[in-house]
Amino acid sequence: MSFVDWYHNNQNWLMLVCMFITLVVILSLFYLISKKGMDVFYTRKGVHITAGCYIFFWLMASEIGWARYVAMIPAAMTAVGFLLIGLKVIPGGFMVRSMSRTGEPFDLIKGTMIYAIVMTLICIFVWRDNPWGLIIIMTIAWGDGIAPIAGRFFGKHKYRTIGGGEKTIEGSIAMFIFSVAFSYFIVYLFGIVLTGQNWLWGYSEWPWLWGKILILVAVGTIAEGLSPTDIDNLVVPIVMFLISVVFGLRPTVY
Repeated sequence: MSFVDWYHNNQNWLMLVCMFITLVVILSLFYLISKKGMDVFYTRKGVHITAGCYIFFWLMASEIGWARYVAMIPAAMTAVGFLLIGLKVIPGGFMVRSMSRTGEPFDLIKGTMIYAIVMTLICIFVWRDNPWGLIIIMTIAWGDGIAPIAGRFFGKHKYRTIGGGEKTIEGSIAMFIFSVAFSYFIVYLFGIVLTGQNWLWGYSEWPWLWGKILILVAVGTIAEGLSPTDIDNLVVPIVMFLISVVFGLRPTVY
């Protein structure tokens, strides 16, 4: 058996191994950084942003329908892990140290666990068959992750969210810019690799996709700006999912 044949026979499991290795590296890296004294604000956002990169491994998956269920395993296990740590069923001090706002395990059950659940659901019901799930993930991973960092460094114009929280216009602008940029990149990459087509321009199946991305991300940015901090990881994908349905998304399950 040639290497190519071996790879095609095992590519879904190789994808899974690469995902787990990446997850372990990310969690270990930011835990070590937190031990060096970095503010949990930055380590938490670092995990938030880099965890979204796991969708790049979807490119390794085969065309077989159940590949999506292999791909969702790391995100699903992470969500379960956050739940068990948050309820103090299992120890997880390293995760609490690098990802909990308050230093309490229960904090992981809030936005952090919701983030992992959203990743799991997008993998199952949207997958890589169309660009909408990719755009939502880029928005909540990179856009939402960078927004508070930009707000902390450059934020001068503040506004109130529903529930009384405080965010900045500069942070919201950064979220929009980075979400659009990374959405364009990921959609173009997946289109070229999977179909050999540029999904952004002139692709008949998703006409005017580049413009729809602008609208979708703008709506997601507004939703993030108005939603309370602990539930923005839930509100943003729900709102973006509904707009995606208007744009032609049809959830599928193998």
